[in-house]
Amino acid sequence: MPAPRDPVFRRRLISALILGPLAVGLLWVGDLAFTAWVAAFAAAMAWEWIHMSDRDAPPVAYAIACATASGTVLLAGQTNVMDALAWGAAGTLASGIERWRRGWSSEVLGILYVSLSAALLASMRAEPDHGLKAVILLFSIVWAADSLAYLVGTWIGGPKLLPQASPKKTWSGFLAGVVAGCAAGWATGSLFGLDLAQVIPFALIVALASVGGDLAMSVFKRSFGVKDSGTLIPGHGGVLDRVDALMLAVIGAVLAMRIWPLGWGAGG
Repeated sequence: MPAPRDPVFRRRLISALILGPLAVGLLWVGDLAFTAWVAAFAAAMAWEWIHMSDRDAPPVAYAIACATASGTVLLAGQTNVMDALAWGAAGTLASGIERWRRGWSSEVLGILYVSLSAALLASMRAEPDHGLKAVILLFSIVWAADSLAYLVGTWIGGPKLLPQASPKKTWSGFLAGVVAGCAAGWATGSLFGLDLAQVIPFALIVALASVGGDLAMSVFKRSFGVKDSGTLIPGHGGVLDRVDALMLAVIGAVLAMRIWPLGWGAGG
């Protein structure tokens, strides 16, 4: 069992059982309810990023980051992507100007990363024809990849994937996560009647981005000298710790959909 190897397994499970159904319910409702949920998460993520990257950052840095992230999401979900990009660019520029007086750091990059990933998720759900199904497909791949990577890595262990960044992540977990993500994508694509020849490469890209996003956040945290991004979610740490896999995955998903049309018009 994973509990002896990971003492916070039970808390992680309880948190997932609470947050998972809530996220699914708001996803189903869609519109402003889902957009506001994502915007709130984006603001928390931006706050955590500033806190990680610069413990001495002034209040204005937190205000700019949170306003940029949440505003970008609200515009992406309720108006259009171009308005969201304009807001995000303006906020990132304001952060850069504020940061210029104190020396450059990864704060600006973090605000851009948080804002873009969260806004793309809200924009994906806002698609009138297939938004709900697209996000369900994305979530199924990410949750399967993230969960199996964690479980297999905890149970089986083995050679470390990148010990300099994350001493717990293993090759067994990485491979299990990619396989699980592809399987979940195939199953969900079959349920929606999509072109499976297009779904499989799409799922592979999203699964790789999911595992890569988790690893990238570990690299960032290690560079900042912190173990967790925060303490908001029991067993997981901060919001960034919970959604790190989703952040890069949604960017990968949007890019992949441009290359591999999944046949929403025909099947969903």
